[in-house]
Amino acid sequence: MILETRHVGINVADMDRSLHFWRDVMGLQVEVDMWEEGDYIDTLQNLSGVKVHMVKLCAPDGSLIELLEDVTHPTAPPDPQRNRLCDCGIRHISFTVADARHAYQTLAGAGCEILGEPITSPDNYAKVFFARDPEGNLLEIVEVL
Repeated sequence: MILETRHVGINVADMDRSLHFWRDVMGLQVEVDMWEEGDYIDTLQNLSGVKVHMVKLCAPDGSLIELLEDVTHPTAPPDPQRNRLCDCGIRHISFTVADARHAYQTLAGAGCEILGEPITSPDNYAKVFFARDPEGNLLEIVEVL
């Protein structure tokens, strides 16, 4: 049934802050930057009067992150204490990096909450750590060894 994964959509409270993070810190390239409103988006979201700013960013492998800021139906970012790796539901987005230590230093330097230092998996396959983006979403950072 599924042919491919199109993108990961992240609703954000602050587009400027999130765009800075995903573009300037994480290094993704902006592919689309647009506003959407009208019957189509209202019907899709089952809401009225939707006005959403959408930015799609692309990684070198072609995978996409879609940032969405709904200015007419804003909500607060999740409470990090209620968004833990052990909770049910979609918990994290995983990214492969060339150097976990460098990624760790970059994210820490950007003010991200880091959940722990990079550690090597028991099978010595990967070096892994978790961090939170500016909206509190969990990111798994993996260096394949």
